[in-house]
Amino acid sequence: MKTKKKLVIITLIIAALVALVGCSNSNKKLSENEYKRNATLASTTVSDIIYDSSKEINKGPTKTYGKVAHITIDDGPSEYTDKMVEILKNNNVNATFFMVNGNMEAFPEQVKNAVKAGNTVGFHSVSHDIHKLYKTSTSAKEEFDVCAKTFTKITGETSKVIRLPFGSKPFTPQSSYDNLVASGYKLWDWTLDTEDWKSTSPQIMANLKKYAVGDDITVLIHERKQTVAVLDDIIKYLKSQGYEILPIAQNQQEQNYWNGKLGSQN
Repeated sequence: MKTKKKLVIITLIIAALVALVGCSNSNKKLSENEYKRNATLASTTVSDIIYDSSKEINKGPTKTYGKVAHITIDDGPSEYTDKMVEILKNNNVNATFFMVNGNMEAFPEQVKNAVKAGNTVGFHSVSHDIHKLYKTSTSAKEEFDVCAKTFTKITGETSKVIRLPFGSKPFTPQSSYDNLVASGYKLWDWTLDTEDWKSTSPQIMANLKKYAVGDDITVLIHERKQTVAVLDDIIKYLKSQGYEILPIAQNQQEQNYWNGKLGSQN
């Protein structure tokens, strides 16, 4: 029995030596680039691979479970637009900017930059005044027509995505809403108001973490200094909760307080 065990061990050793010789001979045929690649792989640890993979994941949307978040940014463009666009780009996501007509005229390059980066640009009225918006049943529609013309003049593109100042309810009369819908405008409200316009940066994050629930959310923020300061944190938190961050598409069904589609992916 001892002799048989010795023979088995010797056989295994010989097989291992043959394999090593074979590998050595095959290595002689490797190109210089292949040698370099093998050397790199040999010096790369499992920890390195995991770390590099984690960096790639953080650059884009993480694995999701059918959860979608729309980040919507009101009242621009402004001095903060380009920075917000840059932060979005660095995180490999896009948002939806609801812009006021006068601000588009004052910051045309920012409008172009937002569009060029892949964000959706919608409109947020001319007056931002509910008394003027609803003076007649067609006043709101007429204001958004002006926004649409300004946008096309600046970018050469069109948009039908809109947001009414202060939301579509309770201020918007039925007749005004009907005229907007009949003109093809797609009205979007929100499911989560961060109240960033009156909050500090930490308060904005606290509001987000408290109310970011559900499989389909629309987050309302504004072009404000304190919001820019935490936009990166907002994006990373939403990703950590399994949300895929997407801009509102022109062909997407609108979600507002009138049609009851808020938070619905249908």
